[in-house]
Amino acid sequence: MTTDLADGQTLKEMFASGTAWLEKSAPDINAINVFPVPDGDTGTNMVLTMKFTLEETKLNSNNYVSLVAKSMARGALMGARGNSGVILSQFFRGLAKGLGGKTHFDGKDFARALAESSQTAYKGIANPVEGTILTVLKDASKAAQEAAKDDCTLVSVLEAAVREAEDSVARTPNLLPVLSEAGVVDAGGQGLYVLLDGALRFLKGE
Repeated sequence: MTTDLADGQTLKEMFASGTAWLEKSAPDINAINVFPVPDGDTGTNMVLTMKFTLEETKLNSNNYVSLVAKSMARGALMGARGNSGVILSQFFRGLAKGLGGKTHFDGKDFARALAESSQTAYKGIANPVEGTILTVLKDASKAAQEAAKDDCTLVSVLEAAVREAEDSVARTPNLLPVLSEAGVVDAGGQGLYVLLDGALRFLKGE
């Protein structure tokens, strides 16, 4: 990726890579799933939701990022599994809103779309709880916006988001007593971090 402007195909491939990375980590994510219910399926639910998200993009031959993002949002909504899947569907709904009307996008656009994702996810949940995937998304989007002020390449913005997501996940037990008691971090937050990390690895050619 030498260009600073990416298209819908890049967005698709970023999240396909993120999904593959998430699938590898799903058993570990399931193992730490204690909130909101300890049913051990957060990783699986996130992977299934992502597969629907990507499947929907196959019906879209247009490479405009706005249209690809819209397809992803539709797929995520239709395929949302469990609590974490519902939040992921809100994430993609916000992303599509943030990238609306664009043919291509750079780091600054992506940072704005992440902020939109965070707001949409918070609004989409009746009782948002801190110390969950919502907090991780909020922290990552703030870091992305800060990074975009200095350097609006997609890699540098996503690097900042991923770094902050990892730190934010580590802080989740301080915000949510049930995690602290179980000695784990939030499973949904960890899933989001892995998804974004996989997307970044794709951009860096790893």
